[in-house]
Amino acid sequence: MQATCFAGAQNSALPLWWRITYDSVMVNAAPKRLFFAIALLLLAAGPAPADDVRRGTNLYWRGDYTAAAAVMQPLARDGNVLAQFAVAVMYDDGRGLPQDFTRALSWYKKAAHAGLVDAQYMVGRFYGRGRGVRQNPSAAFFWFNLAAAGGHPRAAILRDQHRLQISPAQRHRMEDAAVSWHERHPRQFTCRLQRCIYPGWTPRPRWTVLDPDEIVPR
Repeated sequence: MQATCFAGAQNSALPLWWRITYDSVMVNAAPKRLFFAIALLLLAAGPAPADDVRRGTNLYWRGDYTAAAAVMQPLARDGNVLAQFAVAVMYDDGRGLPQDFTRALSWYKKAAHAGLVDAQYMVGRFYGRGRGVRQNPSAAFFWFNLAAAGGHPRAAILRDQHRLQISPAQRHRMEDAAVSWHERHPRQFTCRLQRCIYPGWTPRPRWTVLDPDEIVPR
């Protein structure tokens, strides 16, 4: 039986860390050592990113902005989309990080390209207002188009407003670009059920009257 298990552990389809752990612990060690080896692996893994995002968000809501930034920035650099959005907000509002609209837009874009509808809406707001970037109604129309398709409750109104500010040729080009984007990025998601950090200068979206995100105490 042991030989059969060992052969299975050598299967190259299994994760490398599992094969190494099996070789060094299961074959040559007693069961008690196996317990301690697994415990060490769990400790080395550390807390889940979702837990860290939740901790950083709670720190922000408590007003400990510097500590929140210290938690969120490494997660954002590692590609966590909600952390990227949070870092963008911190640069946007100047809470926990120096106010810097250019950096805020850069982080909003990272989260927007990953499919976060709330970030797509914020990129549209930046281009529409010329916040940290040259005002560009065509770009704003493109991003509001994406956000509206993802269900953002405020995006459709601003999309239609910016449609009137651009030429028919620009409108068709941006609509085609939005269709192409969706073909390459079919997955969109929102902060609807998350306690996302939002910038203070624009209203927080209210998804529905009874949305759980709207009744969480803050």
